[in-house]
Amino acid sequence: ISNRFQTELFRTSNLVRQSQAKWYALGAETLVIKTLNQDIKDSQDRTHLGQYWATPNQVFPVDEGVIMGDVRDGQACFDLNAINGGSATAESNLPYNANVFKHLLMAVNVDEFDASQITDALRDWVDTDDELVSSLGAEDSWYQSLRVPYLAANGPLVDVSELRLVRGISASIYRRLQPLVCALPPTAQGATVELKVNINTLREAQAPLLSALFLGQMSKDEALTVLQARPKDGWQSVATFMTIAEVMNANSGLGDKVQKSIDVKSYFFEARLQIEMDEVQVRFITLFKRQSNNKVVVIRRQYGGSE
Repeated sequence: ISNRFQTELFRTSNLVRQSQAKWYALGAETLVIKTLNQDIKDSQDRTHLGQYWATPNQVFPVDEGVIMGDVRDGQACFDLNAINGGSATAESNLPYNANVFKHLLMAVNVDEFDASQITDALRDWVDTDDELVSSLGAEDSWYQSLRVPYLAANGPLVDVSELRLVRGISASIYRRLQPLVCALPPTAQGATVELKVNINTLREAQAPLLSALFLGQMSKDEALTVLQARPKDGWQSVATFMTIAEVMNANSGLGDKVQKSIDVKSYFFEARLQIEMDEVQVRFITLFKRQSNNKVVVIRRQYGGSE
């Protein structure tokens, strides 16, 4: 009887603490929304790393525990769901966005052939048909031939972790890509997803993404130099960014493709929260969206985390 009582007491205590931690996480979400709303009110036309939301590794003590976490710009990354967008360049039949992804793969040391194969496989994964985009692509027939068969999604990715299911994505390639990519929800069912990368919130470690946007015409070292010279409160506009000497040189022959794919403000933010209470840990990943009225709302919440 004593043993059973102790077990039930321990179990009940854990459930209570998990429930309390969940409510702390929801409270932290409210604080994030308040911070984002204030930053947007202070600067509606720009989102940059000098704002309050971008303060890393914040810690808030609470009764019997602590809340930790940070907020990331949901557009300081390559949106995998936008891979089929953009017009082809003169040098390649690939859509511009797919070409960016291919160069991003090469920037993280994937050889060109494998990069081409992975790019076409991802294009097939997110499109809505069963037709191969090229001989390097992969649809249901390829995935069904595996030892553990499954089907291609033929729709947008919900989480970056789904990338591991795409033909050619090894664990090593996934780890190298993860800090540089994201999977944002489409604005409407069947709507074309546009690529918009916020150049004001790219961190120095994401220089390979800036290089890839120029299809390799800007080296990773040059991209790092550009990011290191960025004003503390970010570039005032895309037009200002495009006048930088290194940018103008790298943009030769690309027309307005890069300009259409970058921005200085963001509409998606991701909070990664961890609540610790004694031996109980609860982790949340929450996606926020800035609406047309500049108010921020929660659009997706994931329990557990995926670091």
